[in-house]
Formats: sequence, structure tokens, C-alpha cells
Amino acid sequence: MSSTEIEQTAVLVAQLAQLCLNADNADVTFIVKGQHLPAHRIILATRSEYFRVLLFGALKESKQNEITLDVSVDAFRYLMKYIYTGSLSLKEMTIGDILDTLELAHQYGFIDLQKAIANHLGKVIGMNNVCVILETARLLDLTELCSTCYTFMDENANSIIQSYKFRSISYEALFGLLQRETFAADEVDIFNAVHDWYRFNEVKPCKAEKLYNMVRFTLMSQHDLLNVVRSANVLSPNRLLDILAEKEKLTVLPYRGVSCCKHKL
Repeated sequence: MSSTEIEQTAVLVAQLAQLCLNADNADVTFIVKGQHLPAHRIILATRSEYFRVLLFGALKESKQNEITLDVSVDAFRYLMKYIYTGSLSLKEMTIGDILDTLELAHQYGFIDLQKAIANHLGKVIGMNNVCVILETARLLDLTELCSTCYTFMDENANSIIQSYKFRSISYEALFGLLQRETFAADEVDIFNAVHDWYRFNEVKPCKAEKLYNMVRFTLMSQHDLLNVVRSANVLSPNRLLDILAEKEKLTVLPYRGVSCCKHKL
């Protein structure tokens, strides 16, 4: 390194890290889930517009030494670490903590952190976490992450609808999934998954009707319509007869994605 350049950022970061959640010289305390977490106004305000307004603006909190926040305490600790050091080790965190931290990053305007976490989540999506990741991505309007989740679900449709965690998906996410032409599984399995979701979740009849209307009943065999759908008692006899009649008339069935060859006629 040139003798004209002095580079000691590592020392600076290490010294700032020592201030994180350290009561020494702290001038504000956040009370999160009963825990008192000390902080330094000038550092937070420098790193975040949200905290600048909160701590130095016209809000009542600017005059308070203690501020109560209704957020995850673990996620807030992780956010404080990022604020003071500019780094965060996601591999040491649970998926729940990562998602909670993502929500805080979004809420407090840490866009770079939000993008980095979303990028990480897109790479670690799996059967055990795709539903909960999708839910957070939808709530925060993270379009790219939502798309990645839906693509994973498309590619693993049969496994997704058989997973017990499928019950935890929100109505909006489920409706969006059923709309996708690329979400291809046997239609009777899709119906069973929707019916199981409905029995597990309390939704208004109008919403349930919209979900069932997204099922492509004409793709099912007559055997499945009469033995599976009818026994579920979610369609009126007349509606079932209409489906059977429509099925007889159709020359081109509304298959989903590439699974058309798998469906039973």
C-alpha cells in the first residue's frame, strides 16, 4: 500500500462494534419484549433516515430516553449489529430470525440489507421454508423473491401440495399459486390440497368458493369427480353435473403446464 494512503477501516469497524448494545456513553435505550437495549442516537441517525426522524425529529420519541418497540428482540439485536458494523452472518441465524430481520430492514429503510437478505433467501429456498419465505416476500412486496418462490413451487408442485406446511400458506398466496399455468400437478391432488387447506383455515364462504373455482375440475376423471369431489360436499349436485357435461363437450382440456400427459381422462 502506498505510504500516502492510510487504511485502517478494520480498526474503525472493530471499535464501533464494541459500542453495539454497550451501555457506555449510550444516550437512548430501546425496550423490546421487556429487554433494555442501549444505543447511540448519532450512530443510528447516521445509518438510517427512519432513526434520524425518530430520534432527532419532531416526534415525541426524540425527547425520550427510553423507547418501546413492538418487534422481535432477536431481529432487533441482529439489526443493531448490522448498523454498528455493516456486516451480518446469515448462516448463524434461523430462517425465522432472518425473515424477522428482513422485515425490520424493510420497516427501517435499510434497502441494501433488505436486498442482500432477499438475495440470500432466493438461494436457500427449500421444501421446509418456501411457504414462509413467500409469505414474507408478499407482505413486503418483494417481487423478485416472490417469483423465485413461485418458480420453486412450480418445479415441485406434487411435493408442495402434499406437505403439511402447505396449510400455512395465506389465502392470497394460494390464490396466486392456483392462477399459475405453470403450477402443474394432478388436478385431483390439487383439489385435495385446497380442500385440506380450507378445513384447516377459517375463511369466509365467498373466499372458499373462489379457491374451489380455481380448481380445473374438467381435468379430473369421472371416477375422481364422483368419488373424491362429491364426497367432499363442496359442490352442489347441479354444479357437479354441469362439470361432467362440460367435460364431455371439451375437445381441448385446460391442462396446467407440462403435466398434460400425466392427467387421466
